[in-house]
Amino acid sequence: MKIGVYGSAAGSIPAELNKKAGAIGRQIAVKGHTLVTGACPGLPYEAVLGAQEAGGECLGFSPAVNLNAHIQKDKFPTEGFTKLIFIPKDFIYADNPLICRKYRNVFSVAEIDAAIFISGRTGTMNEFTIAYDLGKKIGILKNSGGAADGAIQVLLKNLGKETGAKIIYEADPISLVDKLIGL
Repeated sequence: MKIGVYGSAAGSIPAELNKKAGAIGRQIAVKGHTLVTGACPGLPYEAVLGAQEAGGECLGFSPAVNLNAHIQKDKFPTEGFTKLIFIPKDFIYADNPLICRKYRNVFSVAEIDAAIFISGRTGTMNEFTIAYDLGKKIGILKNSGGAADGAIQVLLKNLGKETGAKIIYEADPISLVDKLIGL
């Protein structure tokens, strides 16, 4: 199974939340699944480091057209990823980083079987709406703040659209992974 981990890539992230993201990545790897992220820093990268620690496979969907742009232009990490997947060089909006990040979001979420959301801002919210619309299995880390505890709840309450997505909420990172795998 491929499990995406999405969440805050920037801003002030509490150390305890970084630890939980690492535990999620480790548990995904320990259970023999592949971790998928948007190849960004922050909470998703903490999950990558946790998965790497456990010998897991990690796919990163970069918003860059190549490794040099990923490192130099975006200042995104590379360590811990088994494979980085880049946007096409001939993508019509390849020079627009905001559009490239949304392109990356669509393809990373399309690749997964399930997604975990930790805190997050508008990019995480975008990934959530894609996962929900595609009917993915979704796990939300409770009490992680940001979109996971706020905007996602409001959206679901007022959405009025069923997509087949299955959503679970769990505060413990290990239990969250285990329950998501069991859906």
